[in-house]
Amino acid sequence: MKQLHVEQLAQIRKADVEFGDLTLLVGPQASGKSVFLQLFKLVKDYDSITKTLKRYGYSYEPGATESTSDPLLTLMFGEGMGAIWRQESRVKLDGRLVDLSRLRKGNGRDQESVFFVPAQRVLTLDQGRPRSFESFAALDPFVVKSFSENLRRLMEKGLGGQDNQLFPIKSRLKEVLRDRIDDSIFHGATVTQEVHDLKKRIVINAGGATLPYMAWSAGQREFMPLLFSLYWLMPSAGSPRRKGVDWVVIEEPEMGLHPQAIQSVLLICLELMHRGYKVVISTHSPLLLEAAWAIRTLQDNKGTPEALFELFDLPNSPGMRDVFSAVLSDKVVKSFYFEPGDKGVSTRDISSLDPFSEDDSIADWGGITQFSSRASDVISRLMQEADE
Repeated sequence: MKQLHVEQLAQIRKADVEFGDLTLLVGPQASGKSVFLQLFKLVKDYDSITKTLKRYGYSYEPGATESTSDPLLTLMFGEGMGAIWRQESRVKLDGRLVDLSRLRKGNGRDQESVFFVPAQRVLTLDQGRPRSFESFAALDPFVVKSFSENLRRLMEKGLGGQDNQLFPIKSRLKEVLRDRIDDSIFHGATVTQEVHDLKKRIVINAGGATLPYMAWSAGQREFMPLLFSLYWLMPSAGSPRRKGVDWVVIEEPEMGLHPQAIQSVLLICLELMHRGYKVVISTHSPLLLEAAWAIRTLQDNKGTPEALFELFDLPNSPGMRDVFSAVLSDKVVKSFYFEPGDKGVSTRDISSLDPFSEDDSIADWGGITQFSSRASDVISRLMQEADE
């Protein structure tokens, strides 16, 4: 799959996204990025989605709800979203028209090809315990329930750490990535599972104290589900990636995180690309766009891995050199702006991210740097006036 085309669906008037190895989606809140990404998941994984819904006893045939609301869309996107696919809606996957009625049928396959990390991932932990699919409300978005269930199963199987340790684990992630996560998120603390009230729960051990879920920082609560999803995507033995999974979608990975922690997440995304995944990210963070711009500029100018070691302030290591070499040599980085308008949202390819472009959407990176650019202009003018 290379391209998804959407017309007249929810708030989206027209969206054309041609995916790279790393694809960034930017735009203001409620501009359709999440709808677009969940639609991407649906058209790629409708077989496993419909099978999962049947397994948990959901009915999604037309007529199960009011006529204006499609039950499959309601179960996929959440309550109130069942009418987003209208008569005039058009969805094309690599130029082929997608029929909503076909998505309901499925063929019984249980293998998902898109691993979706939702923006609401903090909801997947209940007092430090991953929630089951059935613990969510019936009309909560499918991607939230499915993500949480994957984490719950992962915790059940165990991660191979000693003494129920969940972080750090030597067999999980490169040492340089573990160190960067520790420096930016945990600061020497460890993450373990312990039995409390006859149930296992995840705790942080810091300075001799055991910190339950409600004592974690907001960033730690946001990052923990993301960390476990990385364990899911990077098996410790054999295959470099999860069998059958080709795509990783991460919504707003920067939520609750300090810029140093966001850099850690970005490094992990580069590792995922090196392992063969295609990564799609929705974001409001200028840091991610800055990194995309730097990578594209280095590619255009035959940059070396040393430049990326310097950019990320990392010690030179063979493992990360392989990652950076692959990123600079054969990985395509794309960026798209979901631009609101009077008739709805449309997308623009801003992949060049040229800060000197005459196109404001490109120069301001989809509006992300608009305020900082304006602030610089205002201060520069005031300084000039003062000198005069």
